[in-house]
Amino acid sequence: MNLRPVLFITCLLSIFITAAQAQVVYPYQKFKKAKSIRVVASKDKAAAGKGLMQAGPVAEGYPERPADVWLEVQVPEAGTYVLEGETLAYDVAALKENDKTGMLTQLGYFQLGDSKITKRILFDQYKGGKQDLGKFDFSKDKEVLKIWLPKDLILTAIKVKAYQAPVAPEAAEKYVPKVLPSADRPRLWVNAESLPVVKSRLLAEENRPAWEAVKAVALAPYPFPYAHQDEIFHDEALEQIIEKKAFYYLMSGDRSVGMEAVDLLQNYVQRLEFGNITYGDITRELGRAIYTSALVYDWCYGLIDTQRKAALRADMQLLVRDMEIGWPPFYGLESIINGHGNEAQVCRDMLAWSLAIYDEDPEPYKYVSYTILEQLVPMRKFEYQSPRHNQGIDYGGYRFGWEMHAVWLYYRMLGYSVFDDNIKNMSDYWIYMRTPDGKMLRDGDMFNVKYNSSDEFYWKNPQTMLLCYAFSGNALVKGEFYKQGGLATNPVLFLLLNDPALKAESDLSSLPLTKDFGTVLGAMVARTGWSADRQSSDVIAEIKGGGYHFGNHQHADAGALQIYHHGIQVGDLGLYLSYGSPYDFNFNKRSISHSMLLVRDPKEPLLFRTKTNDGGTRFSQRFPKTVDEVLQDSWYHTGTVLASTYGPDPVQPSYSYFAADLTAAYSAKVSAYKKSFLFLNLKRKDVPAAIILMDEVQASDPNFEAFWQINTLEKPELTATGARLTSQFKGAKGVTYVDMIQPRLEERKIQLFSGDSSAFVFGDMYQVKSPWPEAKGTRVMVQSTAKGGKHSYTNVFQMTEAGAAKLPVKAVEKEQYFEIEIADKFIIMAKPGAFLNAGFEFTVPARKDYEVMLIGLQDGFWNVNNTGKNSSFNVNILPSKHVLSWKSQGGQYHVIPKRVYGAEEGRY
Repeated sequence: MNLRPVLFITCLLSIFITAAQAQVVYPYQKFKKAKSIRVVASKDKAAAGKGLMQAGPVAEGYPERPADVWLEVQVPEAGTYVLEGETLAYDVAALKENDKTGMLTQLGYFQLGDSKITKRILFDQYKGGKQDLGKFDFSKDKEVLKIWLPKDLILTAIKVKAYQAPVAPEAAEKYVPKVLPSADRPRLWVNAESLPVVKSRLLAEENRPAWEAVKAVALAPYPFPYAHQDEIFHDEALEQIIEKKAFYYLMSGDRSVGMEAVDLLQNYVQRLEFGNITYGDITRELGRAIYTSALVYDWCYGLIDTQRKAALRADMQLLVRDMEIGWPPFYGLESIINGHGNEAQVCRDMLAWSLAIYDEDPEPYKYVSYTILEQLVPMRKFEYQSPRHNQGIDYGGYRFGWEMHAVWLYYRMLGYSVFDDNIKNMSDYWIYMRTPDGKMLRDGDMFNVKYNSSDEFYWKNPQTMLLCYAFSGNALVKGEFYKQGGLATNPVLFLLLNDPALKAESDLSSLPLTKDFGTVLGAMVARTGWSADRQSSDVIAEIKGGGYHFGNHQHADAGALQIYHHGIQVGDLGLYLSYGSPYDFNFNKRSISHSMLLVRDPKEPLLFRTKTNDGGTRFSQRFPKTVDEVLQDSWYHTGTVLASTYGPDPVQPSYSYFAADLTAAYSAKVSAYKKSFLFLNLKRKDVPAAIILMDEVQASDPNFEAFWQINTLEKPELTATGARLTSQFKGAKGVTYVDMIQPRLEERKIQLFSGDSSAFVFGDMYQVKSPWPEAKGTRVMVQSTAKGGKHSYTNVFQMTEAGAAKLPVKAVEKEQYFEIEIADKFIIMAKPGAFLNAGFEFTVPARKDYEVMLIGLQDGFWNVNNTGKNSSFNVNILPSKHVLSWKSQGGQYHVIPKRVYGAEEGRY
């Protein structure tokens, strides 16, 4: 057989290196000496005569047989290059039959020059035979590359291209850090002032169990388990042992334990290799190894000689360059503001690394401090004016926790915070979104799909809660930390931060029942109580609208309504199963899966890989990186909060009012859209709460269809006046009655999309297989058939206990407002189009203790005259409040936008 070279080699180099400057040499003699090589004659025409393979299996670990392929690779100069491999499976059926990985993974071994042999994926179910083999460092311009192939895999090509590191922006290159690391050590988590404080707390009753757990691990000798291996994958358990030993040395000064931590770390990181694995968010494992290394480098600094420090820095540098955000940390679309870049990569891992090695290498800190101090800090100062996270409950809790690492690392090193103090209020979000069943109102992509796996499930992110309460000194957040089970898995972090003098408080009754979330992420959550009883009758409602959209895991849900009463009565039907899938981008993240308004222009352009026109708000996967970008680019603007207030009692309000102009959330298909929400805490056992919801929209084309939609988990019953919704949890059941006042019966059509058709979106089906009730819920779509493009929806929700009768509702429409009576409330509520700015009259029926509410008054002075009693009072309605209320036992009232001389001042 003619053993002429049959391995096809392609050199792919950057535009700065011409093809002539690099070559792969494969002389005949090299192949002849590798006796395990044979040319495969395959029935597959694509493979026949086109590749090389070997006959026997590759030994696990160090390959003991000669290499199957020897290549002499010449590059323009020494440096880092990326190799790509192309293979064909000789027998795919055999691969599937013998597969033990579940991913058809086929591994090969590579050795470049005298470097260690490294294991790389050559074939798997994700990328098939075209694999990025990862980075290889050429110590000179010509190296021999040896390859050991797995059985029945044909190697058809090796490609070589120059590695292009991310390019730092000019501002980062020229950046001179305004804040420098302290000169003394330690500087990670503690400094000379805080170290004695942390030590003094170790034996406090609350901290002692965690300290004993650390001590037990630290004092137990731990032989390095991989001494015989040249290359190992990550080992989180070993990293935790190393961290505990380093911390014990920091606290006790025990040099033998400290040296053991150093030895274990060096043995670990010099063997650590992630190869070309890209799935599974491997950057998080990379980062944890970097972080552990930085802790040991800093805490055990005095124990490490110069040579070992240099070796550790080199090992950390190799890990850092493989991070998803790259090094320097400006890779592609990755950013510290959003996405995976806004996780541990920069805020914990790179920051800890740059601080640890600053004395020997200050450049990493220059880049890291630029991203945190010049990009992240000002952006969050703006965003966190609204104390909620734009990435939602799960991703927000996860990513915010990493930001809090940066907050703490700077704070403990410097003695002052570099972040705005509004960051201390962010934990309010997770407190107010909590529902009595232990879960949360939905917001953003919810990766915690255990919500419905158990009636005992309790949403938790105790690490984030620890970081929050320790920084803010909030006893209620510390109480939430313990409700979530504490942090036994990370005793080191607990001991670094927990102050035993701060006593946990679990009673939330001192908090206002309503939370206004401000104007950047406009929203309001209103509750009837703080009961933690899973059978509690508490009602929790949320309305969103106004502010800005920040993309990624944030949903297109401006104006969405949620109601909890013995379970979700009104809410979201989307499930986060995989990012960017057709279901994810056409249903889960879109308006159609939420309870909100839809206006459908059949010709509306579709963006960001979407297929279906759902009629909702603009779907966006763009995110702003600066405050100027948010404010100057109208793409991110989703509307304006017009009013947000509650009262008259500031802790247990009887009303909570929210209004927003949401025109900007939609494309130009909507000329105008305003929404008003009034939550009534009725303080009754049979009917704990009611909601009045008004929507008024003007479509830019009268032919565009308008839909008002509410989603529920259990199939509802349509009634003569609207709908009857139900939900139950732990044997307790709630019923929500929906009275549809507008549009009138003759001007509306109602459709139900239930079960398998719940994700049927205007002709496209996005059904998913899932055990969770969202996959089988119901969308109630109310279409307005009004002519002219203007559509008004007015609905009254009553949340009742099972078996209780709904309350009578009297609603009279006026030109500019509705007059509504329910329970002991007499309400004048402006239509959403405009606040009331002209005088009006009304009569309160004679009965005991009506609470009169004027909702939607223009700000400024008003006079209220009880004409029957010839008494009046003036009141100044403040901007963003727009509400006036008082108690009345009946009477005729005349209200005018004027301050009347001689009237009583400021009485409510």
